[in-house]
Amino acid sequence: MTTQPVTIQGTGVAALCAHQLLKQNGPKLDSTPRLPAILLSQSTQTLLADIFNNTNLFAKAPRIRQRIVAWGSRPAISIPHDAIVLSENELLQTLHSQLPPIETDHENPDPKNWTILTSRSAPELGHTPEKAFGARIAKMHAAQFTENAEPETCWIESTKNGWLFLLTTSPGAGSLLSVGENSGSQLQHSRLIAPKLSRLDPIPGEFPAQPRILDPLCAPGWLAAGSAAVAFDPLCGEGAGNAAREAILACAAVRAIHAGESATDVLLEYATRLTLGFLRHLENCREFYLQYSASKFWQDALSKIDQGLTWTRARLGAAPPPAFRLVDFALQRLAPPNARR
Repeated sequence: MTTQPVTIQGTGVAALCAHQLLKQNGPKLDSTPRLPAILLSQSTQTLLADIFNNTNLFAKAPRIRQRIVAWGSRPAISIPHDAIVLSENELLQTLHSQLPPIETDHENPDPKNWTILTSRSAPELGHTPEKAFGARIAKMHAAQFTENAEPETCWIESTKNGWLFLLTTSPGAGSLLSVGENSGSQLQHSRLIAPKLSRLDPIPGEFPAQPRILDPLCAPGWLAAGSAAVAFDPLCGEGAGNAAREAILACAAVRAIHAGESATDVLLEYATRLTLGFLRHLENCREFYLQYSASKFWQDALSKIDQGLTWTRARLGAAPPPAFRLVDFALQRLAPPNARR
């Protein structure tokens, strides 16, 4: 645990996890409307429970017990699932309520103070470029279900010009995410999701849905994490889980530097690990895009993903082997290769 002040910018999942990990007072949450529905897998639930030392964090949240997928020309398949669903505001309020009321000493700030940036709107990132691979917009709708909609279920369906994700949030109701062409046009060609819907109401606001990464991800004095660092295509990326993992690594990096490790080595390790995670995401996206690549929408998406893979692999090509390992939320330096024999 570091006893030196670390500035944590933002109020999202990454920021709250960082406050918990560094035992600092949490930020004041605002009431800005956020995503009306977020799906948390069992692995993300376990990770957040470990960070906040509470196995009952989500005991009362509605559950999703099956996932039905119709992708490309393949028949729809049903897959057992173990996830929970809640709004982004509910998630943040739940995590914020777990932060301990620990006072940190800001009267004598350390001259080597570091900042963890978790929002792209941070002034420090105003001129830092971002690499985006695609240009897609996601839109949300509140949904009412027909009687034949399965309970405790989420549905995923590809269409010629995009894809749809329908999620149960309460009995008989849910949230529809539409990426690509407008939802009305996609639903006209939907064989899985359209029959589940009796009514749709647009929810104000939309967000970019293409993979993107900050470049650079860190520099002397700051590290980016969460949505400030990497954003994933919602088709393959689980935002809350990735934000928590990046917060863990960012806090471990700051601790290691405060403990005397080389800032240059630690920052290189941090950037390499996040970039590797982004590479895995792009590879997963490509597998999905290939299955429905006959239309211009999917051909364009596949082309952008291939550009991203080329760029990311080039970034990683010159990276040295790992110099640290992550153990119990802490970075531990590995022995030099010739000393491991």
